[in-house]
Amino acid sequence: MRATTFGLALRAAACGLMAWLVWLCWHLSTRDAVDVRWECDSQGCSSDDFASAAPILGLMTAVLLTLMASRLLHRAAPGAVVAHCALAAASGWHAALGSGRVAEGTRTDWHLLVPVARLSVSTWLTFLTAVAGAGLLGAAWGAAVSLRRTAVLARLRPGRTTARAELLGWRSTGRTRGAVTVVFRDAHGVRHEVPTVTERLALGRPVLAVYDETRPGDPATTRVAIPRKRLLPGVRTA
Repeated sequence: MRATTFGLALRAAACGLMAWLVWLCWHLSTRDAVDVRWECDSQGCSSDDFASAAPILGLMTAVLLTLMASRLLHRAAPGAVVAHCALAAASGWHAALGSGRVAEGTRTDWHLLVPVARLSVSTWLTFLTAVAGAGLLGAAWGAAVSLRRTAVLARLRPGRTTARAELLGWRSTGRTRGAVTVVFRDAHGVRHEVPTVTERLALGRPVLAVYDETRPGDPATTRVAIPRKRLLPGVRTA
């Protein structure tokens, strides 16, 4: 238990440092955007200013942050990182406005992988606000999906516990869900076969039965959880 907690703490610390680096890259990419000087020829355009490369670094570090944070945020990670990047870029524009480098009507390029367009600062801020909103909606949707699949809320209820299980049978009740029989042994070694409904995704994967310790055979209190972390191989599930 201590090793697991320590590992999660290290991962959270690493994610925090990476999130700071992502924020810095996107913040600088907009705060200093108006000062970037481009030299163009027949081969293309280039610049020695860090702000010109900051968006590319921001994209690379954002991908790394998404991969690192997926263990903690599950399916909410991509949307949360998109919102994080958009808010960081917006903060850079606000910093440029506050320092007098630009005005809301100043038209400037913002070089992502290529120069996107020459738009006003207010337009860029509107665009980033929309991206941040979309990212937060995506994060909320991803969190809801993860909570449902891992049955976190059911597992937090008093008296609930889990056991490794297997699924028998499948009768479709919708596009992605179906009726199955979840087979598991409770804490006393008693075998139970309980009808329930789960997602098609659970078929052929290691799963957990979430059940009430006082009523292990009750279909009303039994759920199927699909762990994000794979169970140890070679262990019987029922």
